Amino acid sequence: MQYQTQRLFLEKAILGGKLSHSYIFSGTDDIKFSTEIAKLVLCKQEHTGCDSCSSCLKINSNNHPDLMIISPDGNSIKNAQVEAFQEYIYIKPFESKFKIVIFKDLDLMTPRAQNRILKTLEEPPEYALFIFMTYNLEAVLETVVSRCQVIQFYHALESQGEEIEQEILNKAIEFVKSIEFKDVNRVFEFALYAKEDKSRFQVVINRVAKILRDVMIFRETENLQLINSENFTILDYRDQLEKLNKSFTTEKLVELIFIIDDVELKLKNNMNFELTIDQLLFKCIQ
Repeated sequence: MQYQTQRLFLEKAILGGKLSHSYIFSGTDDIKFSTEIAKLVLCKQEHTGCDSCSSCLKINSNNHPDLMIISPDGNSIKNAQVEAFQEYIYIKPFESKFKIVIFKDLDLMTPRAQNRILKTLEEPPEYALFIFMTYNLEAVLETVVSRCQVIQFYHALESQGEEIEQEILNKAIEFVKSIEFKDVNRVFEFALYAKEDKSRFQVVINRVAKILRDVMIFRETENLQLINSENFTILDYRDQLEKLNKSFTTEKLVELIFIIDDVELKLKNNMNFELTIDQLLFKCIQ
């Protein structure tokens, strides 16, 4: 399943009643994924996205009164679209506890329009949920970013050479094994490697999360065809998966995935790099 880590993170927030008012999905413009998250929030069957309740059916037919999707009008999101959004969001929900607005290509919102939404982001209605999507977070005003929780979406390393990609895969699997055996020396070596390059570390740790998900998928299905293709050069033997499967409980796997996701968010929000890595490593070998 694409974006499984991000979906698990958001599902946990929904079920735990810990949703933020505003999210930025950085690295994707996938309206379908954002709409699926909205469906989970608005679903009348315990937030399952059942596809059979009245709420899910209305979302599937693009006819839910508590969901608004805004895409660029031409080359930008215009002031008039922001005005329509502001009028819409201050009307209480019609059918649910939430009112959701999804913005596609936030970076194409003019600076003036971005400034206009700041007041709403600073003091959102208690029922409001905003999802902004962008491939270019640098083009978004820092004042907007600071009022949102940023969730990073990574893709295959299409721009990297095979040698670099293989190095990243190797480092990721080495880190998983160091967690498995609580090998402090190997964890320390990984810390030194990680601190050399922040951007490379972010890709490696994202790959670690994918490997952990592969183990979870294998545990449930024992079907190699469902394993992440990006990891298949490493995880292509059943005995490797079985060994990792026996080393981690399901609870531990989920815990590790969320620890890693939290680290990615902290780094994206410019938290102290070395301190964040140290905290990650400590939590992983506890």
